[in-house]
This record gives sequence, C-alpha cells and structure tokens, in this order.
Amino acid sequence: MNRNISSVLVGLCLISTMQSVFATPARTQSVKELIKLSEFENILYTSLDEMQPTLDSDAENILLRVLNKDKLTTTQEQLAVLELSQLLKDTSSKVFARPETLQAIEKIYAETLSEEEVQAYLKFLKTPEGRSINQKTLKISTNVFQYMSHLSQQSLNDPEQSSQLKEQFLTIIKPLVQPE
Repeated sequence: MNRNISSVLVGLCLISTMQSVFATPARTQSVKELIKLSEFENILYTSLDEMQPTLDSDAENILLRVLNKDKLTTTQEQLAVLELSQLLKDTSSKVFARPETLQAIEKIYAETLSEEEVQAYLKFLKTPEGRSINQKTLKISTNVFQYMSHLSQQSLNDPEQSSQLKEQFLTIIKPLVQPE
C-alpha cells in the first residue's frame, strides 16, 4: 500500500515537472492584453498617488540629511519638502511613461508566466471578482510597502538600533576608508 502511494506521488511530481518544462512561453500579444486588462498603467499612477506619504517622508529625510539637521524648523524647509516630494513623484511618473519601461514590464511578465498562465489570468480578470481583486491587490501592496517603510524609519529613529546599524556600517566601510 505504501509503495503504491509512493509511486503515485512520484508520478504526480514527474507530471507537474513535465508540465512546467513543456509550458508554452507567453506570447507578446497575450502579455500586452494582460497588461491592458489588468489596467497596469493606471495602477502604476494610482500607486504613485497612494505612495504620497512615503514620498513626503523620503523628501523630508533627504532634506534633513542635506541640511544635517534632526528636525525641520522653518516654513521654508517644509515648503522645500513638498517641492522635493513633488519632484520625486514627477520623476517616477516620467520613468513610468517611457516606452522602454512598459517593454521591460512586458518582458518580465513574459519571462515569468507561461502562455497558459497568462490565459488563466486573463480569464480571471474578465470576471467581476477578478477585476475587484486586481484593484484591491494594488491597495494591499501599497499599504504593505508603506508599513514596511514606516517600520524601517522607526528602526532608524530608535537610538539603540540606529547605534547598532551605525557600528555595523562603519565595520563594513572601515577597510575602504583607511589611509594609504
């Protein structure tokens, strides 16, 4: 009995391995349809809007480092943060709009998914549930990214962790900055 179960399991493993080996590469036309149906470009721009708090935080951190300050104290500095944040957003938006960006994304999809997987995904996205989940996945990803960024910032603001990180950083770069 155990031998039969083992044989069946080995057979199933071989079949699944063979399916992945013989999977049809994703066709460019299918990938383009998938990107269009998934509203990928709209999602990118929406994600930029939803990442505004993170961009604001990044802009503030950049300005704090440049000014060598712990805290921004003037209205002019706060306005500079808003301008820097907008610059970061505009720069990202321009990168997204480049044709080579979309081509690179298409290539990533084509290298990652088989034609069968693309077709299954297209079928899913054509359902109301698929469209809804597609939209909510962006929100989930953005929220997770913002949360992880917040955790990272908290770690850097924690004196003990910051001190440990600084020690580790200095240990790593010490051989690079020793006098000749």
